[in-house]
Formats: sequence, structure tokens, C-alpha cells
Amino acid sequence: MFGKKKAKPKQVKREIKPKKRIMLVCGSGMVSSTLVYPMVEEILKEGGYRFEIIKGSFNDVKNNSNIALILTTVSPLPKEVVETGIPITVVTALFRGDKDAVKGDIFSKLG
Repeated sequence: MFGKKKAKPKQVKREIKPKKRIMLVCGSGMVSSTLVYPMVEEILKEGGYRFEIIKGSFNDVKNNSNIALILTTVSPLPKEVVETGIPITVVTALFRGDKDAVKGDIFSKLG
């Protein structure tokens, strides 16, 4: 009653993850990447990532720097893209509704 202070609720500190640049790539850089964009965005938000998604074609990969992950709807991948050493996740499973498989792969590669 008197003299007792209410305990303040403990604040949970959320880890602030560094912003990740993610390249969403399809053959032309327009159609399928546009279709999966909202699904990829939702997955990244669920993971608590701060991110920038860049859409483009495989030719655009070499023109962008600091890419943390390439997400693609195309397989097999051009040799030049594989040789960049940037982690790659094929996201075609999103078209079948298999979000969990794609989410697990993205999270494991982004850390």
C-alpha cells in the first residue's frame, strides 16, 4: 500500500539486425520477381530483418554491390551468378504455397 513501489515491467531488448540488401532476380527482371515480391517481403518482416529488396535480371547482379542474398525464380542459374559467391535461394516453392521451406532457407543464409 503506502511505501511500496510498483515494479516496472522489464523491457525486452530486441536485437537490431543490420540492414540487408537482397536481390530478387528472374529471367527478365519483371514478371515472376514481381509476383513473389510481397511473399518475400512478408517472410523478411517475420524474421525481423531490416532490408532493401532490389528487383532485376541476372545481368543486373554484377552492377549492384553489398548484396547479402540473391533470391531467384530461375534454375539452373547462370555460371556468372553462381561464381559471385553471394548466397542464393530459389524461391519457386512460393508459387506452390510452400512458404516454410523458403523461409527456412532465407533465414539460414541471412543469419
